[in-house]
Amino acid sequence: MRSAANPTQAEKAYDALKRAIVRGEIPEGSFLSEPEIMARHRIGRTPYREACNRLHHEGLLQVVPRRGYFVPEISFQTVRELFEARLILEDAIAELASSRANEQEIAELDRLAKQTPRSARAKEDPGALIQANTRFHLQLARMSRNGQLVDMLTRNLESTERLMYLELRSSGFRPEEFRMLHGQIVAALRLRDADAARQAVWQDISQAQSSTLTPARKLRKKSAAGK
Repeated sequence: MRSAANPTQAEKAYDALKRAIVRGEIPEGSFLSEPEIMARHRIGRTPYREACNRLHHEGLLQVVPRRGYFVPEISFQTVRELFEARLILEDAIAELASSRANEQEIAELDRLAKQTPRSARAKEDPGALIQANTRFHLQLARMSRNGQLVDMLTRNLESTERLMYLELRSSGFRPEEFRMLHGQIVAALRLRDADAARQAVWQDISQAQSSTLTPARKLRKKSAAGK
């Protein structure tokens, strides 16, 4: 078994392909070029296909017989379901964290909230803002002392990472809004106010949901009008 410091070719291929898909470097609606990817990442056919099969099981790729692997478009229904699930998860997380988190954990959450990149950096590298947001919400989840909730939120955030790249490109959501919304969550936790913490989490996720679903609705209407 390989260690994280010495990944297999299949693991390298998986990480590289997933990053390219999530960040939009391989556009939605396009097929992967097997020869190009194998040459670029210096991997063989077997590691390439192992990586693609793994991404297929995660829903990031589809298999088209006799044509290869395809990057599917994200449907409006999928976006809505992901955010609905996240709202339910983080509502429970916020309530549990309000009573279970210690002061050191709340201080760490506050530090993460204040680490949100400034606008200039976020514009150049949206990944920095996305990772900062993920670190904040996973820290909040760990404060619930519930491993099942942490695991479920981790999977949900991995699925919505691709959406966040699309959102930041289309809406220009400002880092200052992240900082303000996250700060409200921290303030509620310091007061041990479960209702206020749930409300702050709801506002944070609803803001992201609105920013993502509005462009999706416009795109769907535009596509329907063009038919």
